[in-house]
Amino acid sequence: MMGKAPQAWIGEMSIMDSSGHKELKWNMGDPKEIAAAQETFDRLIEKGYSAFGSKEKAETKHVLKAFDPTLEEVVMVPRTVGG
Repeated sequence: MMGKAPQAWIGEMSIMDSSGHKELKWNMGDPKEIAAAQETFDRLIEKGYSAFGSKEKAETKHVLKAFDPTLEEVVMVPRTVGG
């Protein structure tokens, strides 16, 4: 069985905000890109965002407590305010 193609080694973070969403991608083999994604993840968590992710995009997302650079998809959702 063949492994994933190189383009599948890209992680993607969707950041939801008032403009809709932004995307941040990183190469899972590039420490600099991983560090930038980790920094963004940590900054958003500090702002109150919730994080969800999955190993493969088609899988159901689960709550993340820490950044995992091996995830194919991470979704960052801002705190919602009800009233």
